[in-house]
Amino acid sequence: MTRAGELRHRIGFFKRHETDDSMGNVETSFPDDPEFEVFGKVSAKFGGETVLAQRLQGHQVYTLTVRQNSKTENIDPSWMAKDMNEDTVWAIQSGPVDPDDSGAFYEFLCQTGVAA
Repeated sequence: MTRAGELRHRIGFFKRHETDDSMGNVETSFPDDPEFEVFGKVSAKFGGETVLAQRLQGHQVYTLTVRQNSKTENIDPSWMAKDMNEDTVWAIQSGPVDPDDSGAFYEFLCQTGVAA
């Protein structure tokens, strides 16, 4: 069970935006400013390494826990999360999940070291 005192990280959530490049193509990118910020808990799960272009790439899996509200219920894997104090960027892999069916918190499975 998560307690309010454990929500120590200021986390910004960024929604990917689509823009037309005037050549008939659609480009997607994340804005510089988050859609919203909330306080949350960051828990490291397990890490790993992958080989990409003959180079070893490290990645770390995290669980982000935030309070449930009307903004956090709309987050999906197309979004990106960022620790606004430490500049850590996470690609959201899944969520939102209510871990204990209490309706108080959402958990998101996130990963660093991969494309967001």
